[in-house]
Amino acid sequence: MVAPLQRFVQNTLLRPFRSEEPRPPPPPPQPTAGPTPKPVDSFEQPKAARPTPSPSPGPSPTPPAAPQPLTPLSTDPTNPTPEMVVRPSKNFNDRPAGQDIDSIVLHHTADPSDESSLETLTGKPTSVMGWLESKYKDLTGRGDVSSHYVIGKEGTIYQLVGDEKRAWHAGEGSLPGKPGDVNDRSIGIEIVNEGDGKDGYTEAQYKALEQLVPYLAKRYDVPGDNLVGHKDITDKKQDPSPNFDFDRIRRATEAKN
Repeated sequence: MVAPLQRFVQNTLLRPFRSEEPRPPPPPPQPTAGPTPKPVDSFEQPKAARPTPSPSPGPSPTPPAAPQPLTPLSTDPTNPTPEMVVRPSKNFNDRPAGQDIDSIVLHHTADPSDESSLETLTGKPTSVMGWLESKYKDLTGRGDVSSHYVIGKEGTIYQLVGDEKRAWHAGEGSLPGKPGDVNDRSIGIEIVNEGDGKDGYTEAQYKALEQLVPYLAKRYDVPGDNLVGHKDITDKKQDPSPNFDFDRIRRATEAKN
């Protein structure tokens, strides 16, 4: 009788006054086993990743070929062709059939700039000013001009027209005692210079002329008297200007010929 009564007292009457014993925490979840790793053959080397082939760049672009000389190079070992830069002009025509080259005419360009002079003498403007000058020339009826060679301020020899062709440099005029169009029989050489008598001709220009003029005179058997300035064949021109040392070029030509 006591035992049942004690349980009643303990479980019913005294239970609310007792602190409940803490329950033990639930056990942690066990990790789930993954797939069993595949055994690796220790003798087999791992395969390296194959690189993605890069697209072929194709053949290297071929640089544009330099313009060929407008006149065949000299085959005379004692009179080689001087080094020059080709800048073809569109202003030329054929010489009369059977016409020999027997004279050389020197000019100044009346322009201090190589590029501006070349624009005028090639008829191929590369600047806005050159294009405007070309249009002005068309509107006013001024004729196109050219020469066989131009000597730049730094001594560069530019070839514009082949020797065998007729350049348009002398206009009206004739050689003393030899009537007829000078353009038909001559080679024209323009020297970049303002032509005002104050703009000096450079040492590099003289050295270039000392190569070119004797070379041409010997190649075409030009008599000394036929090496002239533009002012020597017409009273309408004053080129080359008075400060040009023509005697220096004559001496170099006589020494070679």
